[in-house]
Amino acid sequence: MKKCVPLLVVGILVLCGLEAVAVPFNDFQSVVQTWSVQPQKTLCRDDELDQSQLLFNWFAPVGKSAVWSNLYYIVAQGFTPTKNLLTRVEILIARNNSTTYDFTLALHDTLNGASLASVNIPAAQILANNFSWIEFDFPDIMVTPGQVYYLVGSTVNATENFYGWGIQMADVYPNGTAFWTTNNGLNWTEESSIDSAFKTYGNQATVLDVETTGGFGVTVNTKNIGEIDAMNVETQVTVTGGILGLVNISENVSAATLVPDNLLPCKLQLLGLGPITIAIVAHADNAVEVTKSVSGFVLLFFVIIK
Repeated sequence: MKKCVPLLVVGILVLCGLEAVAVPFNDFQSVVQTWSVQPQKTLCRDDELDQSQLLFNWFAPVGKSAVWSNLYYIVAQGFTPTKNLLTRVEILIARNNSTTYDFTLALHDTLNGASLASVNIPAAQILANNFSWIEFDFPDIMVTPGQVYYLVGSTVNATENFYGWGIQMADVYPNGTAFWTTNNGLNWTEESSIDSAFKTYGNQATVLDVETTGGFGVTVNTKNIGEIDAMNVETQVTVTGGILGLVNISENVSAATLVPDNLLPCKLQLLGLGPITIAIVAHADNAVEVTKSVSGFVLLFFVIIK
């Protein structure tokens, strides 16, 4: 029970517009009932909802205020994906009227590990006075289904710069839990009886690889090395260089479907002399984009890959 005290300290606040004013603790329930969640726009996306916790009856502080002794709070929520491609995340947050710094949401595979991805949302795009679902559109990232990941919310450590992240004061999400730190992640406290409000989106994804060969021209093969079909695959190849930069050629190829272990070839015929650079970008709707740069040498029509 003791570990819940820091978050419950916020329960003695009236945040009329998230303005911090101390009130008796027995006003907790009536104050919560005055808060509202703004309607959310429906977005048409190709991804699907994977993990979520939608309930909300209080909030965790993210940032710094004199109300809780000028402690600087960072809050995290664990979750366990079932899809292997994470595309975006939404969390339920509001800001204090005096808050001017961005809210940062980062994805970690361990609480103290390096960030796998992060997105900043300006304070002006987050409501004061009311909570709303805010989207953090991560670059598509491969994750491991069944492994616990962490959404870590933070902002700049500045006076009266803080947000509220909606929470449910109960253990309602079985695949993760809430955490907080007041020393920049040196130590984390787990709140096993609290879960933050969040949604994660993703897809079942495959993996692309590219291989480059020389000879009479340049051939780039995009291969599906995953276990499911790659959808709407496209490869762009650009070759530049040669003496006086006279080599400058590009080619695009695409396929609606690329089944596992199959190749999508892209062939370029060159004429030139000297060192060249081959830039490759391959992507699909359900795969992380692959970029690669390969060096070579062209001797008239013949290409040697380094």
